[in-house]
Amino acid sequence: MADLDYTSHLRLIRDYWGEFRSVHGRKRPDRIPRPVMHTQRAFLVAICHYPNKKMTSKPMYRPFNWFFLCNQALMFTAMACAVHESTNIIDMGDDLVWIIGVALIWTKSYFVHEHANDMDEVIRDFAYYDEVVRPSHDDEILEWQSYAYIIESYMSFGFFALLHMFSIAICLLPLFGEGRLPYHVLMPFDWHRHDLHPWAHWVVYVWLSLSSHHNLLTILNVEIVGFSTVIQTALNLKLLGIELRKLGDLKSLSDDQFHIEFRRVIRYHQHIINLVDKANRAFYATFITQMIASFAMISITTFETMVAAETDPRMALKFVIFTMIVFMQLSAWCTAGSYVHHLSTEIAQEAFAISDWHTKSVQIQRDLGFIILRAQKPLVFVAEPCMPYTLGTYMIVLKQCYRLLAVLRESM
Repeated sequence: MADLDYTSHLRLIRDYWGEFRSVHGRKRPDRIPRPVMHTQRAFLVAICHYPNKKMTSKPMYRPFNWFFLCNQALMFTAMACAVHESTNIIDMGDDLVWIIGVALIWTKSYFVHEHANDMDEVIRDFAYYDEVVRPSHDDEILEWQSYAYIIESYMSFGFFALLHMFSIAICLLPLFGEGRLPYHVLMPFDWHRHDLHPWAHWVVYVWLSLSSHHNLLTILNVEIVGFSTVIQTALNLKLLGIELRKLGDLKSLSDDQFHIEFRRVIRYHQHIINLVDKANRAFYATFITQMIASFAMISITTFETMVAAETDPRMALKFVIFTMIVFMQLSAWCTAGSYVHHLSTEIAQEAFAISDWHTKSVQIQRDLGFIILRAQKPLVFVAEPCMPYTLGTYMIVLKQCYRLLAVLRESM
């Protein structure tokens, strides 16, 4: 897909619901309009958080992008400066959770600011199968592509709805308490205090509410673009396995014809390997910050839940919700990463299962051994020196959180 301008991205968002209904309502599989990550990228463009080469050619786009980045930094500073006002461990834990969340959002937003062009390259590479390997598809390939599209779409709709409910709760709950704000912040000249500056207090309330909603939209779409990258990688590995299986069924081909088709599949496998390496470089910062933030937030929220359970049930419920959100996010990443890990090693078995490979020429057997050898090394999404996103890593994070939790509990 060629680089789109701002208006074209808005049109892409407008047409998304109609495209989804068209794909979802088909009785027979057919080509999907485009992967869901294109729409999520369009959302990032629309909220001025995707300064790629095309967007920065517009005179006002980069200043708006810097404005929102600075606004996130200002919000983080106001929250960090208010930590010392916390009167007990429960309030301090609440402040720390929000501060970690805003820091995660700013880090990922700045990562997109720096690597938008690299993300474009990764997204373009997912068109390799349709454009190079097999421009015309059969029903099995189209069915798998449709499944991936529908899964990504349901995920996007579900997270979008949950995000708006979460944002509404953040903004409306303070209205039921006298002189409260969505977040605990410290502003110059005590503007955050309703008893001293009622009008300034409401200005701060509106600023925090709008900034919060914009920040949540940003982190949602960055997450879905990254998660869609993992899903599309799994889809391409599945299609590679199908290509190998079909290759084994072509018994009528001569060795020369078989070798031509086999080399096409080998190049596709190498393309997927390079694509994962490219994605790990493009998403390097977001992978690291996600792992660190998940560990910190799970530890803090679980500890604060136990502390607040007896004295403040309302805060305990709040921390439980935070814990569930972080668990759901980390679980999704690690489950999808493990699926990619599994599919990448299955390629060796699919290659070995090719019918009568031992009767082929020596050159074909050598190439077959080469693809089996490369498939021995699993494909993982990782930002070294952190651990890869797999279920094994998920269990290690939970164990370390439990150990830290036990130490904190004993120190009370």
